Amino acid sequence: MVPARGRWWIRAAFVVGVLLLIAQFAGAVPTVRAWADGHSWARDALQDAVYLLAAALVLARAVMVRQDRGAWLLMAAGLAFYAAGTVWWIAVVVKQDPIPYPSVSDLMWLAYYPFAYAAVVRLLRARRSRISLSSWLDGLIAAACAAAFASVVFLNGVTGDSIGSGMTMLVSAAYPVADIVLAGVLLGSWALSNWRLDRVWTLLLTGMGINTVANGIRMLETTSGVYIPGGWTDVLWSVALALIVAAAWQSPRPSPERRPARALVGMVLPAVMAYASMLLLLSESWRQHGLPLASSVLAATAITGAIIRMLVTVRVVENLADARRQARTDDLTGLPNRRRFLELLDRALPEHGAPVPTAVAIIDLDRFKDINDSFGHHLGDRLLQMVAARLAEAVGTDGILARLGGDEFGVIMHDADSARGQKIALGLLAALRRPFELDQIALHVDASIGVAVHPDHGTNHYVLLRQADSAMYLAKNDHRGVAVATGDAADVAGRQRLTTLEELRTGLDRRELTLHYQPQMHLGTGVVTGVEALVRWDHPRRGLIFPDVFLPLAEHAGLMGRLTLQVLDMALEQCRDWRADGLELVVAVNLSASNLQDATMPGHVADALARYDVPPAALHLEITEEILMRDAARATVVLAELRAMGVRLAVDDYGTGYSSLAYLHALPVDDLKLDRAFVTHCDTDPRSAAIVKSTVELAHNLGMRMIAEGVESEAALSRLREWDCDLVQGYHLSRPQPADRLATWLRERQPGPRDPRRTGDEVTVL
Repeated sequence: MVPARGRWWIRAAFVVGVLLLIAQFAGAVPTVRAWADGHSWARDALQDAVYLLAAALVLARAVMVRQDRGAWLLMAAGLAFYAAGTVWWIAVVVKQDPIPYPSVSDLMWLAYYPFAYAAVVRLLRARRSRISLSSWLDGLIAAACAAAFASVVFLNGVTGDSIGSGMTMLVSAAYPVADIVLAGVLLGSWALSNWRLDRVWTLLLTGMGINTVANGIRMLETTSGVYIPGGWTDVLWSVALALIVAAAWQSPRPSPERRPARALVGMVLPAVMAYASMLLLLSESWRQHGLPLASSVLAATAITGAIIRMLVTVRVVENLADARRQARTDDLTGLPNRRRFLELLDRALPEHGAPVPTAVAIIDLDRFKDINDSFGHHLGDRLLQMVAARLAEAVGTDGILARLGGDEFGVIMHDADSARGQKIALGLLAALRRPFELDQIALHVDASIGVAVHPDHGTNHYVLLRQADSAMYLAKNDHRGVAVATGDAADVAGRQRLTTLEELRTGLDRRELTLHYQPQMHLGTGVVTGVEALVRWDHPRRGLIFPDVFLPLAEHAGLMGRLTLQVLDMALEQCRDWRADGLELVVAVNLSASNLQDATMPGHVADALARYDVPPAALHLEITEEILMRDAARATVVLAELRAMGVRLAVDDYGTGYSSLAYLHALPVDDLKLDRAFVTHCDTDPRSAAIVKSTVELAHNLGMRMIAEGVESEAALSRLREWDCDLVQGYHLSRPQPADRLATWLRERQPGPRDPRRTGDEVTVL
């Protein structure tokens, strides 16, 4: 907050304050002070106005601004007591003869200190909710050092003879003690604030510090008999008040932190204060009267705090070293992690060519996710530990093994060309293919390994790892186990694949997927009763990308679960909009293998149906036979829960997988969806016709509906109607279309108000 943006009277008060401060400076000039000595009322009025205005401005800030209100209310109360004491002194005390000591003004001046302490502590707590041990020690060192030096000033000359007895002794001792404590609180709070240098803290601590210094100067001047009313000491008090007011009215938004400077201050200042305290103690040996006992104790406290701080710093450095090691070590296997692997690889690669080649291998376990999903993450973690141990034994002294993340490992092989790198990789693969015994289960693990060699395939770790990664995917796709990088078009394809994968991750975050819908017609009535949701990727640069490009990447990268849930969400939202618009359509969505291994999938579906207020019967979920073969037992549990909700289930692409009748008998599915490879030529190819006709009969005998996809001609449609197929979809009916175009297409085929519901082969919609 800026005063100029406040109310007009706030701005006017600041202008008056500046004028009063200027007048205070002018009053300290000897010629002006001579005039003021003859007009003491003007000097007294000026002093009263400065103190009262400062208290009023801080109080106004506390009332008008909520942030840090408690702290500034405390500060306003302290300044109000200080101002009241000054006014009472000028108006009453100095006119008495003799001047009483202590007086009511002394009590009000002393009341300033506890409020000031509380205000500083309140601001500190607002800025630092948690304070580390190092910061506490810095605060102790700073507070003890400041109090030690302050005590030398304030306790100098304070003896039993000078302070009298009774109340006089108590008040006389209270002043130096209060200022000593305030000095310690100020410097200690700065240390506890992590040596923060924002404007509020800097102005406040500077103002209160100047006030404490002015008190010390006043005590020395009074002791020496050279104090002059209205002199420069009084100006220092006014400057201190101005800085406190300026701190109160600073914007609550913190200034940009200069971290390097603050870190330097945090390292240097505690050491400087400890040395200063040591010098203060050493000075006792050559001081004529010695140090006050309090000064010696405080200096010793600062030095003790510095010693403990040094020990803590040593411990912190050790912890940082441990943290650095841990940050470069994989927690599960104890192997170097990706960060450490890259550091070691950079160290292994010479800067200017390599007379001795260095090979890099990327190892990716095949179908590890299926093992994880089927047997649980606990067993999966144990398997990774056993894999790491076996790989480490197989690598031996030939290289350095690291876990790069998930089920991916990396190996650096010294003095290894392509042939030697491939030989070592084949040995690693042979070691992995021996069964692993876990909980009386023999698990067989396979892997794909890609090898790249420096400098043949790259001169830095970025290129080498990309080449090894491309070779690994080549080995995985060709089922060859081990592949060596070639640096040719395969690398270009690998880079394109990785780029597409990263763009797909971003596309999912930005919801770049879109759905096209292909109608499904009921053959018995000619009515379009539903649609299949087909996902497309609306790439910002490459345009519309079809699923065969990105779905395999998503499946391998573990993104299919997330992608399917996003598609389900969009399809149900569109279904709700259609139903609100009078189009009672059923929407079909394909499930992935990840969804059928996820026990929480039925809950996601139920939440989505409730969120969009779509009845379960309006959702059909399609699965492929290949998905069922991976883990039929777990898939059956998930499918049973979905079916119990009222969602219809269909086996998609039937006839292209294993087509086991045992699975059809056991699985809770409602529909068979025959693959287009049989449907498209059922009107011309006798074999296709026999398969389609027998599959329709099989579905009906099992109590299922038959859906034929890939209908591309009227002849094929007629044959399917002749065989009593239930539902059809294909280009002959309609290509997949965006939701808005499909709605238009459907309405154009709706019968008019006076037309019969169906005429001939006319297609209508419900």
